[in-house]
Amino acid sequence: MLLTSIVTVILCVCLRQVQSNKRRTGMSFEETVVNKIIESYKQRTTLSRPVLNYNDTLQVAFAIQLTQIMSLNEQDQVLTLNIWDQKLWFDAQIKWNKSEYGNVSSVRIPCEHIWTPDIKLHNYADLRLTAHRDALCIISEDGSVYNVPQVVYRSSCPIDVYVFPFDVQNCTLKFGSWTYDGNKVDIIFYDNKAYIDLTEFIESSSWAILDVPAYRLNKTMPCCPGLFWIELQYHLVFQRRSALFNYILILPCILLTTITLVLFFIPPESPAKMQLGLAIFIAFFVLLRLLEKNLPPGTSRMPLLGTYYCLNMILITLSSFLNVLIVDLTTHGQRTQAPPKVGMFFFKYIAKCLMMDDLVRPFLGNKPKTRTPKDDMGKIEEKVWKHEGHGSDEALVTIQREHQAQNSGPLAEIEHKLSELREFLKTQKTRLDERDRKENIAKQWKAMALVLDRVFFFVYMGIIIISLSYTLPVLTSSDAYYNKTRVEMARNPVPNSASNVTNSTSE
Repeated sequence: MLLTSIVTVILCVCLRQVQSNKRRTGMSFEETVVNKIIESYKQRTTLSRPVLNYNDTLQVAFAIQLTQIMSLNEQDQVLTLNIWDQKLWFDAQIKWNKSEYGNVSSVRIPCEHIWTPDIKLHNYADLRLTAHRDALCIISEDGSVYNVPQVVYRSSCPIDVYVFPFDVQNCTLKFGSWTYDGNKVDIIFYDNKAYIDLTEFIESSSWAILDVPAYRLNKTMPCCPGLFWIELQYHLVFQRRSALFNYILILPCILLTTITLVLFFIPPESPAKMQLGLAIFIAFFVLLRLLEKNLPPGTSRMPLLGTYYCLNMILITLSSFLNVLIVDLTTHGQRTQAPPKVGMFFFKYIAKCLMMDDLVRPFLGNKPKTRTPKDDMGKIEEKVWKHEGHGSDEALVTIQREHQAQNSGPLAEIEHKLSELREFLKTQKTRLDERDRKENIAKQWKAMALVLDRVFFFVYMGIIIISLSYTLPVLTSSDAYYNKTRVEMARNPVPNSASNVTNSTSE
């Protein structure tokens, strides 16, 4: 019996040696290790975690390395990134001694032949079925498995465009196991990289990265009390490079605002004033359309620059209405009476404050002068013609009686002509007086319109100065409150009631 056992052992050793010699002569040591790993997984399948006991927790180290910001679709609020995933875990059932396998310390195997963690991007926003490019898994002699696939992630990202085009965006990438809770798979930062690795990052012409912190959270779900899931949150805080927008949005806006002030220096009766106002209105509308193309369709807050555009469009519209009013006031005096007492208030006080004294001085306390015709025929006394109409009639009657007393023959015809001349001069005098009165009234209305136009000019200029003094510092300041808030939110996230931040370090 003992002899039989000894013979069996010797035969097994010899058979194993023969098989080993066949492997070494027919294939390389690397192929031998690969076959050993694949055969191992054929026996235990790729569907179970590579742990010795079911209650053991498999620890997976994870990190991401950003290589490029490909695009940010503001309309759909989707961020596209080119990333290298880094995953590391240990397979407790795969180990070998490299001295027995020709110093082979690691092998490369397609990932579909072994178990891999189902770490997914939770805020995934892509129509593609897969985002990964196939990459081999590196398996070392100690059982560690290292996988670095290339990935193009498209994640949802809420866009805040209040200070566009100087806005700062905070996009969060949320990674975690899709099916394993924290008791089954524990996810930690690979090599303690609690940040997005930027060693291979290609600088973007559109965005500048400000901060890349990361956090590890324990999340609980209402559906599964007593269980928790591990989630790694990577925050990418980046600011838009605004050099291009300074030339296509900011500079035209300032120039158009300056041109708008010219409207108030054009005479009210000139048609060019209305034409220029409509042209500026259309120009602001075009700028607003350019701005709209870079904004999400349902943004919660109107961009400050868009609000400024709308304010200018409203002011230009009001300016057009006021221009019509001023033109109406300019021609109002030709069909109405003198301006009311409020017009005198404009002349006495407002015009003085606006330094328009020379314009309104003729209408302050001086009655309009009327023309007095002079009779060169017969050397009639001027004093008679300077009085009212009835005084002139009495003088003519007296002269006529004196001439009738002297001679009633040839002078009769002269007296008749003189009477006609008197009536003609009286009519002309009345007509000239009425024309002077209407011209004076028209000048008063026009002067009041010009004073009102100057008031509108200073009101408009005040609104523009106030709006610019608020808009430009908020837009251009790198330390603007809204941008600082976005960075601080990324550096100090506020987890929801069902989450706990268990590990947070930044670069």
